[in-house]
Amino acid sequence: MNLTEKTPAEALALLEEMQKLMELKGENPFKIRAFEKAIRNLTDQTDLLERARAGTLTELAGIGKGISEVLTEFLLKGKTTARDELLAAIPPGLIELTSIPGLGPKKAAVLIEELGIQSLGELEYACRENRLAKLKGFGEKVQLKIMDGIQFQKSNQGLQRLVDVLPNSLKLIEAFLGVSAVRRVTDTGALRRRCEVLSEAEFLLELPKDEKAKASFQKKIETALVTFQKTARFPVPVKLHFAEENHFGYELAKLTGTKAHWEALGEPARFSGATEAEFYEKLKLPLIPPEARESGEEVKLARAGLLAQLLALDGVQGVFHNHTTRSDGSASLEEMVIAAKRLGYRYIGISDHSQSAFYAQGLKSDGLKEQAREIKQVQEKHPEIRIFWGIESDILQDGSLDYPDAILKKFDFVVASVHSRFQMDRTTMTERILEAIRNPHTRFLGHLTGRLLLGRKGYDLEMEKIIRAAKDCDVAIELNANPARLDIDWRWGAELRKQKTLIAINPDAHETAGLEDTSYGIAMARKALMPSALVINTRSAAEVEKWLKRV
Repeated sequence: MNLTEKTPAEALALLEEMQKLMELKGENPFKIRAFEKAIRNLTDQTDLLERARAGTLTELAGIGKGISEVLTEFLLKGKTTARDELLAAIPPGLIELTSIPGLGPKKAAVLIEELGIQSLGELEYACRENRLAKLKGFGEKVQLKIMDGIQFQKSNQGLQRLVDVLPNSLKLIEAFLGVSAVRRVTDTGALRRRCEVLSEAEFLLELPKDEKAKASFQKKIETALVTFQKTARFPVPVKLHFAEENHFGYELAKLTGTKAHWEALGEPARFSGATEAEFYEKLKLPLIPPEARESGEEVKLARAGLLAQLLALDGVQGVFHNHTTRSDGSASLEEMVIAAKRLGYRYIGISDHSQSAFYAQGLKSDGLKEQAREIKQVQEKHPEIRIFWGIESDILQDGSLDYPDAILKKFDFVVASVHSRFQMDRTTMTERILEAIRNPHTRFLGHLTGRLLLGRKGYDLEMEKIIRAAKDCDVAIELNANPARLDIDWRWGAELRKQKTLIAINPDAHETAGLEDTSYGIAMARKALMPSALVINTRSAAEVEKWLKRV
């Protein structure tokens, strides 16, 4: 590899950058989707440079002539004319300004043209000088929203979502295991607790017993890390820890748990113990799952013998809130059903978007009739998995659900979700959602706060009131397992458990691979210390069907 050639990780970053640039420029949506598909298909492709040299990139799925030319030029020459042309067509400052949540290209262009703003620093200064409040099309409310977005972005600097760190962390562990003399290596810290956002990735490795070998061992590991980072993107700093075999269990336990967890344990003294199981056994406790080591409450539950009730990693029997090609999904109904079967699920809920969701090709009356027939046909072909027919119904401005009662009653279930008018004040938004909860057709409350991790704050709500109302109306609050959402926040676990409010772990899958995101939701539920009894989709298909019918 010469100095001008680029790695597969750098090529993927290029495609992601170009997709963003095309969106800002307002390019053809089909062209943008082609880049999206290419990014998905190339995520784990390691031979891009070799294919660029051989001219065989177009043999890969989703890689047409245009994208192949872009990748070939970049991989072999370290540059690309196509990206340079896109950059030249976009006003200076537009990329940086549109990184603020809620500030789209049109409004950003006005700020550039009218106020000469080209950076976030200039934007913040202009807000503090009240310049946006007097600008046509903006006003005080928009200025406050933009200022809030700037602060939100500042607070997220240096953070990455779990989903953007975990896959490469697993690959890095494999790379470490390929180094001679490595006996044990594991992730630790916030990564091992599966925190939804991370500032670093920590790893613990077992040192060799021979004192002379320890220094060379650490050097080998650091070299392996540098080599790995040349070929794979690692979005956060990596921190390495080392421990001798007889202290490995203690060090792993201490590095994994939070300060609150460690204090609840009584800050135990360092001891000899090769495993965490030995560590907790010496404290007369069962092995506390890594995800749960957060608040210290998990230690109290363990001492009371109640931790066995925690949701198991394989405790979910089926999932709801999944989309197909009938709205904005990329897989057919049968493809989603087959994928769910492959994952061992006993049932799957299909809930495409409702008619008001025009942006997601929401289903009109004719589409609903066609889908009802399709579900019946696919169910006959796959009797071993139960298909529940649902809808993700928009919660309208007044809290009513999309579709009249005559249509809503036809579904097996309704996921009620907010997809519009996010800027309501706390009281109004709370009442809007409460009205939807009280609707007798609502069985699930979808992505409750509307948050997008590191992208959009959730709307302000009276959460205790909503959690109580969901309990009273026997509505399950969704723990949306999409790793960009993970909403409801696991930190509301104590209130959910106190009120005995049901939750449903749903992947909000828009493709077959999205069904696997359920694992992220399970991790969050375990962090929230949710017992299996309060997770509706730990129940069998027959039990779920009975619950859905409110029998």
